[in-house]
Amino acid sequence: MSFLKSAGHWLVLLLLTDLTFILLAWLLRPDAMKSICLFILLFTVLITGTGCFLQFRKQRRVNDAVSRFLDDPGENTKQALAAACGGSWARVIEAAYGKLQKQNAEINEKQLSLQNYQEYIEAWTHEIKTPMSLMTMVLENHKDEMSPYVSGRMEHVRRQISEDVDNILYYARLQTDHADYNFTRFRLDECAGEAIREFVSLAEEKHISFVTDLDRVTVVSDRKTLAFMISQLLSNAVKYAAAGNGKVFVSIRQDSRDHKIHLCVRDNGKGVPPEDAPFLFDKGFTGNHPDRQKATGMGLYLVKKYAEALSAEVKLEPSAESSGFGIELVFPCVL
Repeated sequence: MSFLKSAGHWLVLLLLTDLTFILLAWLLRPDAMKSICLFILLFTVLITGTGCFLQFRKQRRVNDAVSRFLDDPGENTKQALAAACGGSWARVIEAAYGKLQKQNAEINEKQLSLQNYQEYIEAWTHEIKTPMSLMTMVLENHKDEMSPYVSGRMEHVRRQISEDVDNILYYARLQTDHADYNFTRFRLDECAGEAIREFVSLAEEKHISFVTDLDRVTVVSDRKTLAFMISQLLSNAVKYAAAGNGKVFVSIRQDSRDHKIHLCVRDNGKGVPPEDAPFLFDKGFTGNHPDRQKATGMGLYLVKKYAEALSAEVKLEPSAESSGFGIELVFPCVL
């Protein structure tokens, strides 16, 4: 069909030629008109079929040559493509080859630059761990020498820097081809309790209280990664809880209906506008809420991506009250 479409004008000319010869045969030998017309039609069918067959073979060779050239745009595949297409295409193929070589060189250069940048960021985040550890030790050993206000502010800064560094590390981890996860069985309520204790001092400074309802349940997951995810949810809840009388509700339960484990972190803040809710887990999304304009939009994105990696579900859990909202992690029960 492709041959018939591309060679349509030649077929029209061939048909006009046949009609001309038929007319001449009718004028010269009317008595032999039938046999001459049959011969002309058979010859036309033979010529057309042979042309379609040869064109099909050539087109298949060209397609194979193009595929090999695109998979490996080298000198050998370029020459093979030029031979398959014919000499009239040599200049076009040479120009395409030059552009592909230039683009490949630019891509390789950008990939090398990106790799160097990622390695530098990862090295920096590991290096920053040393002064962070020193800062933590100073705050723990010399807390009595500081006023409660200074100690609280320093702890808040330490916590914020540590969270930012963890975000960078876990974001870089997402870019690796083979992330190493250590799946073990552990108590989810204990893991959540450890994460909550990290936010106690910050919550006290902001006059926020934790309300917990943690059932004793076990899950199979990567504990370190899951602790990071819970910390992101707690950080988000503490950040947007109501000022003055803020509360963060943390609950863990095993649902007998769907046979899954639910961990929910909810605050009593202003909530999220309905138009922003579908995009909260998108990378870099902050929305139009005034309190979220200083956010990076990376925390919930990382939670979503790592939930997928750990075979868990993450979704919004709307509050039954008029304000606040929650985020729920759902884990399968592994017997």
